[in-house]
Amino acid sequence: MKKRILVSIIMLVALVAAFAFRLIDIYGAYIFDLFIGALCIFCSLEFSKLLSKMEKPVSQLASGLYPSFMFAGHMFFFVFDLEIYYYAIIQLSILIFAFLVTFLVYLFLNTKDILLYIKEKKLSRFKFALTISFNSLLTFIYPSLFLLCLMILNRIDMFDSKSIALFAGNLGWIVLTIAFLIPILTDTFAMLGGRALKGPKLCKKISPNKTISGSVVSVLLTSLVVGALYFCFTAITPIASAVKNSNITLWNLIAVGFVGSIVCQFGDLFESFLKRKANVKDSGNVFPGHGGFLDRLDSHIFNAPFVLIFTILTIII
Repeated sequence: MKKRILVSIIMLVALVAAFAFRLIDIYGAYIFDLFIGALCIFCSLEFSKLLSKMEKPVSQLASGLYPSFMFAGHMFFFVFDLEIYYYAIIQLSILIFAFLVTFLVYLFLNTKDILLYIKEKKLSRFKFALTISFNSLLTFIYPSLFLLCLMILNRIDMFDSKSIALFAGNLGWIVLTIAFLIPILTDTFAMLGGRALKGPKLCKKISPNKTISGSVVSVLLTSLVVGALYFCFTAITPIASAVKNSNITLWNLIAVGFVGSIVCQFGDLFESFLKRKANVKDSGNVFPGHGGFLDRLDSHIFNAPFVLIFTILTIII
């Protein structure tokens, strides 16, 4: 328990430092891009290992390259200052290109392991190549495509020059704070609420430690704390002007905290479901007492797209 708490404190301090640097340094956005890009790669590799343990053929090399190409496409867009619709075109082209390359490689690659697998499973070469390409592509969609939303949030000001003028370049910092804080609060309050109140299990077959009481407490307290961010944002001078020029209000922060907490719990349950299918306790052992990257980011992976949609509908439009 002590080791788990110590690791939690170290991760929290590192995250706070990163956010402070993101706010005061012009290169902070680039560091966040690299940070999230690295997370995409590690999470994809862990997911590919889970798929392998589910006896689904997957290319770990492709799983690592997919998010790398995705990150390269992300940076290419901003370096060359392209129109916003090119972003989707670039990422879709990378997805199709990566799938086709993986398919062609495994269609003609002959190794002892591949030949043995094809013979054992009685698969045609075409079906094997298609299956492994599709499974590898899943690691692009989950978790990489979800985490890509965090990179978009990081650069949200730069998608529209009007945003930079209105929010003084601080909108990315605001929405990233929301995106990272909701999962942290949800996990913490769910654990504390469940231990204090106990009661019926939320989903015993998938995650036996989670309780309904912990889930309800988590949603309510997370929405209140995220709502309180309104007063914190308006108290910080560089951020206050961005809040003033946006549609950010106390009530929509409470709403995003409420719905976001529910979304996070679905993300947590989904990753627990994957581990059950793979028959493992943790997705990895990188963080002592916490498991792997997916174990730490399961809630963030589902929450990031939700916060991006909230940002576009509530603040940008």
